[in-house]
Amino acid sequence: MEYLLYVLVLLFGWITGAFVNYVSDVLPIRRQLVAPICLNCETRQGMLNYFFWPRRCQKCNTTRSKRVWIIEFIYILVAIWLWQDQPDIIQLVAGLVVFAYFGIVTIIDFEHRLIMHPVSFAGVIIGLIYGTINHGLLPTLIGGVAGFGIMLLLYFFGYLFSGFVTRKRGQEIGEEALGFGDVNLSGVLGLFLGWPGIIVGLIFAIILAGIVSLAILVFSIVNKRYKYNMTIAYGPYLVASAIVLLYFKDYLIL
Repeated sequence: MEYLLYVLVLLFGWITGAFVNYVSDVLPIRRQLVAPICLNCETRQGMLNYFFWPRRCQKCNTTRSKRVWIIEFIYILVAIWLWQDQPDIIQLVAGLVVFAYFGIVTIIDFEHRLIMHPVSFAGVIIGLIYGTINHGLLPTLIGGVAGFGIMLLLYFFGYLFSGFVTRKRGQEIGEEALGFGDVNLSGVLGLFLGWPGIIVGLIFAIILAGIVSLAILVFSIVNKRYKYNMTIAYGPYLVASAIVLLYFKDYLIL
């Protein structure tokens, strides 16, 4: 019986990873959840070919990326970890839903520099349920409003700063430091973290993004690839901050 439970856990992990890959592949291109497609030629793919084998487009012969295998493996590990922490099917499914949302946000933002409105709307529903169960309704709502409001102020500050730099240099900056999708995501994470957890979450995300940005800057300068308008996707750092505070808070000295 225990053996069958672990097989079920592994299956749930793989299904979650496959779903995250599917949404990350299809939604940014087609703007809706339709049949799987080849990312190279956008030809519709059969379910068995896309999800199982050979995972190769029959038209252009392009195989699915290594990201597919990595994500599925990661979610199998996440499922095992969640089960070891609390061996309950309902808790396992709930945890995988949360991690699936975080994974979709991260992959799409990293690959397309985009936090999509449908993903944000789904996050509101998941975050509201999660936050209410863990923090209560009022702290959850306050956290959502605070996350959205604080990041909105930073968004407007970045917009004004970009305009100032553009006028001083006489050259348009390619991308904004923050997109409005980051504002929406901060509101969603405010629901997950509640109040005052979202304050810590935003501060931690800013520090983490700053450290990584500095490392990228130094690496770019050393390798002579520096560009003055280099930017990074901010969503993954917001997500990383939320994951740390939701699942590894006991290991932090706060």
